Amino acid sequence: MKFRRFPTTFVVCCLCLLFVTIPAYGYTDPNTVGLISQVLTPLLIVLGAGVTFLRKGVADAFSAVSRRLRRRSDA
Repeated sequence: MKFRRFPTTFVVCCLCLLFVTIPAYGYTDPNTVGLISQVLTPLLIVLGAGVTFLRKGVADAFSAVSRRLRRRSDA
């Protein structure tokens, strides 16, 4: 019964945040955003390459941990 009210409450809270917020009137230097982009893009590429390279090892580690946890809960 509580879960039926959750979507309605969530929508009402989001609408309150949308209509009650005060504009900041801030200014971001365009060069700053470009610098952030130049730093984040290579980091994301390296992260993606690392995940791709280590995907099999990480999957094996997680499966080993889950097998150990299942064995402990069965005993």
